[in-house]
This record gives sequence, structure tokens and C-alpha cells, in this order.
Amino acid sequence: MTTLASLVAMSGGGVASLRAQTPPARKGALLLEEDFRRYETYTKERLPVADGWQVRVAHGIWTRTAEGVQSVETPNHQPVLVFEGNFGDVIVELDFRYRVEPDKWAACRISTTNHELHPRAYAASMWANVDYKSRAVGVVLEHDQWGGHVTQVARKMTELAPDTWHRLRLEIVGDRASAECEGAIARGRHPRFALPKSALWLATGLSTHELRRLRVYEASA
Repeated sequence: MTTLASLVAMSGGGVASLRAQTPPARKGALLLEEDFRRYETYTKERLPVADGWQVRVAHGIWTRTAEGVQSVETPNHQPVLVFEGNFGDVIVELDFRYRVEPDKWAACRISTTNHELHPRAYAASMWANVDYKSRAVGVVLEHDQWGGHVTQVARKMTELAPDTWHRLRLEIVGDRASAECEGAIARGRHPRFALPKSALWLATGLSTHELRRLRVYEASA
């Protein structure tokens, strides 16, 4: 059985292991192909999207658009859409674009979780951050303990224009991961990255954002 202690031991622990580089992953079987055409709106109740996968709203209002799905904030939290399914080493691809709106920040985040093995945490996250002040600007790879410590594993600067589609790519193989957007790639290692995954969380900033073309693949080194 996988435990947190065994994952730390396998990674070797320590700061050096968190910052080691990782080569590109290889795509395997397509696990989820979602173009956000199934439903006009998404709800907090789970809706089927594919064999073994369901989607639900964690925060915000999510409605279908001509090209994908649009997020609109509700008070006190950024919009979050959750896809639940069991997977391991993975490649996730997602397109997003944002509008500039006064006093509202812009970013897009992809996170993986396993709340049974690692409660109240995003085991692995990538950000494409335009101007969210709680994270570094650019492409950020991290481990996020909710209400606790956020470990920034790697970061690369990039500029993300508004009203333009940008493609995110998150690769995780074992305890190694890479986050990519607009040619900027942040790579590194963390023991929690190696956890089996049970959900994929998609989050946007507080300005109006759109998502399209979500793809989830098995991955290998």
C-alpha cells in the first residue's frame, strides 16, 4: 500500500530532490476527452462525463459558451470545477483565456488530489498566473497544503495576453512533474506528486475566464 512515508523515502527527501529536473513524459492511453459540450450548466451535484469520470462544481458559476465553458466568481472564492476519476502518472492539457476586468485577478490552475491519502491538499498543482498576488507570476509548479505551507517547486516567467487562448500542460510521472505554458517549462520533484490521483481540479481567477479542450492521458517516462 502506498503511504506518505514510503513516497518520501523513495524521493530521497530534502531540498535537492525537490528541485531536480525531469525529462518530458510520453503520452499513453486517452483517459478523458472533454470539450464541455455535454451540459449547459454545471452544478454541485456530480454529472457523468466519461466512463469512470464525473464532474461537479466546487465554487463559482460554470456555463457553456460557444467554444467551451465560462467561469464567473461567487463571493469569497475563485471558481473551481472538479473532475473525479482514478488515475496515476498523467499528462493533462487544457486551453484557457481570460478577460481584463477592474480589480479582478487572472490565472488558471490545474491540480491533482487524493484526499484519502493526503487530506486537505493539492498534491500537485500548476499555475499560469497573470497577476494573482498570492503566487509568483508566470508558470508555477507547487505542492499546496490547504491552510498551511505552499511549496513552490519550480517557476518560469512568461507573459499571458488577455482574450487569447493559451494551452497548459501538466505532466506527472512518479515524483517528477513539469508545468508548461507558452514555451515556459517549470520542472521539479516532490514526494506528494507520486500519490495515486482521485480528482482533477480546474480553477480560474476572479475575472471572467473560459476553458476548452481538456485532455487527460496516461503517462510514462
